[in-house]
This record gives sequence, C-alpha cells and structure tokens, in this order.
Amino acid sequence: MTVCDPARTPAAARTADAPATVPVALRRLRPPPAAAPGPVVRRDEVPPWTWTGLHLDGALVPLWRDTARVAGVPEDAAVRAAAFAALVPRRGAVGRLAAAWVHAGGPPPARVTVLVRSGARRPAPHPDRTTAEAELADDDLETHGGVLVTTVTATAVDVARWVPTATAVRVLRSLLPCGLDPTVALRRLESHSGGRGLRAARVALGQVGLPGTTGEHGDVSG
Repeated sequence: MTVCDPARTPAAARTADAPATVPVALRRLRPPPAAAPGPVVRRDEVPPWTWTGLHLDGALVPLWRDTARVAGVPEDAAVRAAAFAALVPRRGAVGRLAAAWVHAGGPPPARVTVLVRSGARRPAPHPDRTTAEAELADDDLETHGGVLVTTVTATAVDVARWVPTATAVRVLRSLLPCGLDPTVALRRLESHSGGRGLRAARVALGQVGLPGTTGEHGDVSG
C-alpha cells in the first residue's frame, strides 16, 4: 500500500479543490460592487426598460416628473427636495410653490422654482425649471435632502406675494401643520415695504388664520 506523504505531494495537487487566487491584474478589471440605490431615482440613471419594469413591479413609486422614490421609503421633505436636486445649483434654493410642496406634500408643482440672490447669475433655461431673483437671508434657508429650500415662513411670504390669491390661500393652509404662523409671516411681510404683491399677500395671509382653515393640502401644481 502506498502512503501519500503530504510533504512530498505537489502543491498543485494539494490546492486543486481550493479557491484559485485571482491575479491582481484581473481583480482590477472587475467592476466595482453596485452602489445601493438612494431613496430617489432619476429616469436617466437607469435604462428605459429598467425604469418601466421597476414601476410595474412596484419597486419605484412616482414622485415628480422623471424622478421616483424607492418603495418603502417614506415621502418626506428630504425625499421631495431630492427630486429637484439635479435642477438646483449650489447658488440657488427651491422656493414658492415648489418649496411649499417640499414642506407640505400634496399635488406636486408643474415646475421647480429656483431662487437666486439678487445680482447672482440665474441658471440656464430648462423646461422643468423657472428662476427668479430674491432677497434671501441665511435665516430664510434650510437644507432638505441636500438641497437648499426656503423656510416655511419665507415660503409662505413668497406664495402670498407671487401666487394668485385663491391658490395662495389653499397652499398657505397646507403649511399650517408644518409650523406656519400667519402672524409671523405678516410681520415678515412688512420687511418688503414697497415691493410687489404686498396688498394681495396681506389678504391671503389674513384669510389663512380663520377658523376651519387648517388641515388641508394645498394645490401646488400651478
């Protein structure tokens, strides 16, 4: 009987069943592991057939335009703001009806309004974006989902000034559960003395605090 001496067995025979060592050059050619998807996915981030299939399978939920949220991810202010991320430059902030949607939800706006400080360069035209200059103080801004958005009070003042009164009142009511104090907004409005839309803004904000006006989602689809 022949006894096998491990010390004299060729190395190739001893490692025949062991995993082969991958050469460094081949490891470099391997694609990196796929990154975990974020809470918001844009259409241009996946192939067309994948985008459609993920919606049909319920893995993605429509959010705004060509963006969707991953199923199971709650739709909150951070997720809604992230839907605008690709259209908001670092010098800009989401404002007006788009900011109201970020804070309160409800029907999404047709386009995102991007505000820049007076004198700053506006973003290039885009079919899904409108732009405007505004007097933005640091206290007027907060970050949601990595995107600058006007605060609830600043948003309310802008909506009251720049949106037709009937729509503005509905949107302002939706901001009440988000912390809007119409009295504070009215005081803030006085800092815009001499600006446009102040009379209509006072009317809209004055109606918001009336009894029976809370707890409704505003229509921010304009």
